[in-house]
Formats: sequence, C-alpha cells, structure tokens
Amino acid sequence: MRSLLRAIYCSEADLITDHEQGTLTIRLHHLANRSYDEAILKLCNELNTTETQFPRTNLRMIFKLGSK
Repeated sequence: MRSLLRAIYCSEADLITDHEQGTLTIRLHHLANRSYDEAILKLCNELNTTETQFPRTNLRMIFKLGSK
C-alpha cells in the first residue's frame, strides 16, 4: 500500500474546475503498473462516494483515472 501511495504522490494529475457544475475534477494519470491502476480506480470510486468539497470552496471533488 505504501508503494502505491508513493506512486500516486509522484505522478502527475490534471485539475479541472467547472464552476457551473460546482466540481473540481482531479484526473490522475495512468501508472506503469496495471495493478496500481486497478487499485487507484477503486480508490477513486470510494472517494467519489464521499462527495467531499475542496476546502474553502463549494467545489465537490471528483477523482478520475486517465484522460476521460
């Protein structure tokens, strides 16, 4: 688990705001290890169910993996 988190922290991500929808999309880039991508997808799905707002904003965070 520690190596997965380290890989996530070291990888790039795109931050996409949509003020009309009130969202902040955090789009993580794919990692070289397919098993990491599968774990990240599960983590994204779990995080999205919390409907957490980005601190000091009204933007709900949406976590995604990949370019779509």
